[in-house]
This record gives sequence, C-alpha cells and structure tokens, in this order.
Amino acid sequence: MNLAVYKLNLPTSRALKISLVAAVVTILVQILWALTSNGLRDATTIVGVLAFATASGSHAYAAYGRTFLIKFLLVALMATFVIEAIGVATNFPFGTYEYDLERLGFTVLGVPLLIPFAWFMMLYPSWLVSNSLFKSRFLTIPTGALLMSTWDLYLDPQMVNEGYWTWFIDGIATKEIPLTNFFGWFISTAAIFALLALVLNPVSKHASNFTPYLLMFWVWLGSFLVNIVPMSPFFNQPAVAVSGFIGMGIVLIPWSWMLWQRR
Repeated sequence: MNLAVYKLNLPTSRALKISLVAAVVTILVQILWALTSNGLRDATTIVGVLAFATASGSHAYAAYGRTFLIKFLLVALMATFVIEAIGVATNFPFGTYEYDLERLGFTVLGVPLLIPFAWFMMLYPSWLVSNSLFKSRFLTIPTGALLMSTWDLYLDPQMVNEGYWTWFIDGIATKEIPLTNFFGWFISTAAIFALLALVLNPVSKHASNFTPYLLMFWVWLGSFLVNIVPMSPFFNQPAVAVSGFIGMGIVLIPWSWMLWQRR
C-alpha cells in the first residue's frame, strides 16, 4: 500500500486544515498559559497538549496516510506509557519523580494519560526533522533522540516549577533536575525511534504543509523568548533559555540551513 499521500483530495485537504487550525490553537493556548493560573492554567495545559497532538496526527495522516498514522500512534503512545509507568515505579531510567495526580486528568499506574500524547506531539515533528536531515536510520535515530532530549531542557524546568511533577534526591523533594533525566530521555526516545524505524515504511518523506515545522520553530524560539525575558509573565530563567536554545539548535540550526538551501 502506498503510504505517501492518499489520493482522495477531500480527506487530505481536510486533515491539513485541521492540522493548521490545531497548530494555531496550540500557539494561542501556550501564550494564554503564561497569563493564567490555577485551574485555568491546568486547562490550558491539557488543551495545548491535545491541540499540538492533533496538529501532528492530522499532518501525519495527510502526508503519509492512515496506516502510517495508526502505526506511529500505537508505537508512540504504548511505548511512552510503558516507559513512564516503569519510571514512576522503579525510578529508571529518569530518576526519582512522581506526578501530581490531581492536575493533568485521568491517571493509570501513576501516569497521567495526557503524558503519552505530550510525547507524541513532539515525536512526530522530531521524526520529520531527523528524517529530512539524514537517510540512514543510524543517524536519524540519535538525531531524533537528541532533539527530543534537548527539548526537555525547556520542558522539565517549566513543568517542575508549575508543580506538575516533582523530583526527589535522597528522598527530599527538589526542583533540581537530575542529569539522569537527560540520559533517560535520550535512551527512551532512541528506543522509540528505533521501533518506529522497524514498523514504518513511508514511501516518501514529503510533508504536505508547514505546520510541524511551524510548531518546531515555535517550541525552539518561543521557549527561548519566554525564559530569557526578565519580567512577568515571562519566566526569567536565562540558564534554561540558553541551554534549550543551544541544545535544540545542535539539530535545528543545520536543519534550518538545509531548508534555506532548498527554498
């Protein structure tokens, strides 16, 4: 079966429109997040994740077809839930942490069900970026894993400060994020991308519109801006801003140059 792009123009066109609308909603909700607090902030967190995941999923359907999307979703959601459940129960591979089970919706085995969708929303654009840079899976897998891991340099401080999850060192709650978390992310995402490389067989890496790229740039540059500005409602965390910008930039700067060269 050709997984590249469905021949039916109407469903494909509709999926692309959904992807674009969901991307715009994602950006607006994430801007609103910084201006809200308490229950409204929790609601914008949930809506933002689901909107981003919808943008990624709709684009995957339009660009590669239904079978591709189903396979990607099954691998991403199942693998990340298992990894998170093991992480909460055993402290491996990230370190000792626990989620606030009251704020992110329904939970199973100590893991909010929203979390696998938060993984998926960035796994797909990271897959697109790594596969547009390289053809060999021996390069795409670590590249995608590095991009996901450096994204967490932005994500984890923000979510820990908000109290969505808590780290423990020697049994004491702390906002300090252990180094094991970065390596845990890299190992976990590398394993997920390896699984995806085994089950996916896309005929073309052509993406039908720009929404995943828009959201990737938004995450990279928007997160830098919101952390670097030293006034409310911005976060005033320059170390987070610089580490995330440089970390993600290791992949996204050469990728941006490649896009510029192909324009």
